[in-house]
Amino acid sequence: MIRRTAPLLAAVAILALAACNKPGSATAPASGNGADLIIHGGSVLTMDGDTPTYVEAVAVKDGKILTAGSDADVMKTRDDHTVVKELGGKLLLPGFIDPHSHFIDSLTMADRVNVSAPPVGPASNPEQIVATLKAAAAKKGLKPGELLLGWGYDENLMPGGDLLSRDILDKAFPDNPVGIIHVSMHGAVMNSKAMEKFGYTDGMPTPKGGIIVRKPGTQDLQGLVMETAYLPMYTKQPGPTRETELADAKAGQLLYAAAGVTTAQEGSTHQAQLETFQRVAKAGGFFIDVVSYPFLTDVDAISKTTPFTSWGKYDNHLKVGGCKITSDGSPQGKTAWFTTPYLTGGPAGEKGWKGEPGFPVDAMQAMMKKCYDNNVQVLFHANGDAAIDFLIKTHVASAGTDPSADRRTVCIHCQFIRPDQIAAFRKYNLIPALFTDHTFFFGDTHIKNRGLQQASFISPMKAALAAGLRPTNHTDAFVVPINQMMTVWTAVNRPLRSGGTLGPDQRISPYQALQAITTSAAYQYREEDSKGRIKPGMRADLVILSADPNKVDPMTIKDITVIETIKDGKTVYPAS
Repeated sequence: MIRRTAPLLAAVAILALAACNKPGSATAPASGNGADLIIHGGSVLTMDGDTPTYVEAVAVKDGKILTAGSDADVMKTRDDHTVVKELGGKLLLPGFIDPHSHFIDSLTMADRVNVSAPPVGPASNPEQIVATLKAAAAKKGLKPGELLLGWGYDENLMPGGDLLSRDILDKAFPDNPVGIIHVSMHGAVMNSKAMEKFGYTDGMPTPKGGIIVRKPGTQDLQGLVMETAYLPMYTKQPGPTRETELADAKAGQLLYAAAGVTTAQEGSTHQAQLETFQRVAKAGGFFIDVVSYPFLTDVDAISKTTPFTSWGKYDNHLKVGGCKITSDGSPQGKTAWFTTPYLTGGPAGEKGWKGEPGFPVDAMQAMMKKCYDNNVQVLFHANGDAAIDFLIKTHVASAGTDPSADRRTVCIHCQFIRPDQIAAFRKYNLIPALFTDHTFFFGDTHIKNRGLQQASFISPMKAALAAGLRPTNHTDAFVVPINQMMTVWTAVNRPLRSGGTLGPDQRISPYQALQAITTSAAYQYREEDSKGRIKPGMRADLVILSADPNKVDPMTIKDITVIETIKDGKTVYPAS
């Protein structure tokens, strides 16, 4: 894993970087008659067109691309105020546009303990998870009664079915509430103190659309809750305070900027979280663009204070992009909704388990109609093929007389889309936001749960492109690290963690993989006229990489690092 661009920077390092670098401060000089900034001395990949096009240099003025072309022509824009940046043989291309992640989590990452399995984290079994938590608690000086949160637990990687449980966490932390967020971000394992804190009791009913794993032969909670059963814990987790939110937002943005990302997404926003973002924006605290999508449970409340008519417009780098509807869960958590049963049963031992809708069907249908009627974009989370069927059906029912209109409706994850559904997406102008990182991180689990044939077609980038779609590709951070070179690497190679390739016929070229996080991602946001390409008049959102993904051994793409990230012509990473 590339530690430089992964979201696993130590909190101290993040805060130190935030202190010495003042993102958004002027790196380009005061404006004269010529360019503010010229970058040359390497390769400039414009991303303009369907094949790689390179120029020698680019000039920036007032935060936008002034010109791009030969070194001699670009240098004609230079005057006494121009800063000239040397690439030193490195690659310059447009800044990466995040098609889907959870930016809000970046504001709290420094306070949570990474208990992920390698290569993301250190813990391969429950004993190592506990040891990692204990070391973090000691470092924090955790006092009795204080909450300890971890992230990255994946039961599928635990050896011999040896699962993390309430009892294990109780024994290790009898005096503290402890919660470990599931790697899918759709659930958590809690100890008894955490259950008490968040309102869980033995014998409580399982809510519709939820999963509560119980101890064998009893109604006592084992520790793992998922989907709607996770909401009571999720909504009560501590977040940034008014005193810390500016510093937390800066640290979070640096995680994205360190990965070359200049536009980030908050893909499931609750009202209090949006209010935090709005305060940060008003205070001038955003130095990359953040696009927020209110969650279906909060759309009505948010639209009263932030009217639909204001959505889709930036205000100090913050934009409310549209509505978020979640129709199912995660395939690795066995809560994705399929038309055929899981080969391994359900997450709580259910037989013939196909998954189920994540929310009441009528509530999701009503929200889709409301969002369409108010002309705002919809992000529709759908992983399993039954959920994707439901998306298509709900889209047609909500769209009125013109279901093929340009709405930029996005199927988030869309992993187990079928060929016939790809054809429907083309017909109705739907956008698949795919997730090829799953081939590496969860591919072996998908083979076990869904079979090799269906698993081999997850996130079918090549088939989507062949059908004339414009798929994007995301990390769903912090399900996996916000590491754009890892995302390109998985799209190009589709590697399994255990070795080999999952669905080799769906591999795409490095350039196509870069399009998914530049030009196609800009299209997804309706920002194709201002972002994603190096072309006069476009915003000067840029990233410098240590090597060109188009010109290295495909298996080494993940080793490419981010050297510098530039937003609107100003350096936001690294510290200077």
